[in-house]
Amino acid sequence: MRQGMRMSGGGGLSFTPLTKTLLTTLVALYIGQLLVGTPLVMGLLAWNPFGAGFQPWQPFTAFFLNGTPLRAFFDWLFLFFILPPVEQLFGRQKLFRFAVSTYLGSIVIGMCFLLTGMVHISNGVWFGIEPFLAGLLVIFGLSRPNAQILLFFILPIRAAWVAWGSGLLCLLYLLSDRNLGSAMWAAGWISGFIWLRGGIQKTIKHQILRWKQRQLKQKLSRFDVIEGGQGWGSVSDDDNVH
Repeated sequence: MRQGMRMSGGGGLSFTPLTKTLLTTLVALYIGQLLVGTPLVMGLLAWNPFGAGFQPWQPFTAFFLNGTPLRAFFDWLFLFFILPPVEQLFGRQKLFRFAVSTYLGSIVIGMCFLLTGMVHISNGVWFGIEPFLAGLLVIFGLSRPNAQILLFFILPIRAAWVAWGSGLLCLLYLLSDRNLGSAMWAAGWISGFIWLRGGIQKTIKHQILRWKQRQLKQKLSRFDVIEGGQGWGSVSDDDNVH
């Protein structure tokens, strides 16, 4: 396997204690969800911002729910591969702060999508850890842009391309479905990007600086550079320039 899927110090895929604990917790919660009854659990814990059954804990409990077994399996598989290298890059404490920042940022941004009309209120029920997964992909891909990931376990691709490509997919998903689920995918990606750039204020300053740099390059490109010693009016080696 290429770098990016083999990020541990020994060259193999690392199944860290944090990954083991998180996956064990998610599997146990899912089994409990199935035993209690998914419809009942969804009614109590899934996030329905404008529904009759809304409860204040739902924006947080919704992150730990899963729908179909296939969806749960792919979420866990993604965590198994991407969480250890991200933990190696940032450490457990930073990773915990990232998780909290992503969860809170996803809720805030998701609500902004709802209140601005980008998401249909009638499709406002949501659950799942996908915002966290989208954020993980962003911070891994943009922190190690030249690392290679085996896409679909077959195709080697640069991590940066995967990160930006996932952002494009989140945007297309949001524009296509216009529901809270698609909004939370996009919100997770945006939250991860903001966290990686050091917060909202630093992210805005960074983008403004990049815009000014592009403007300066465009202005400088209008000028022609004339080499010395050529043509009329040039400065020779014997001239004194004051």
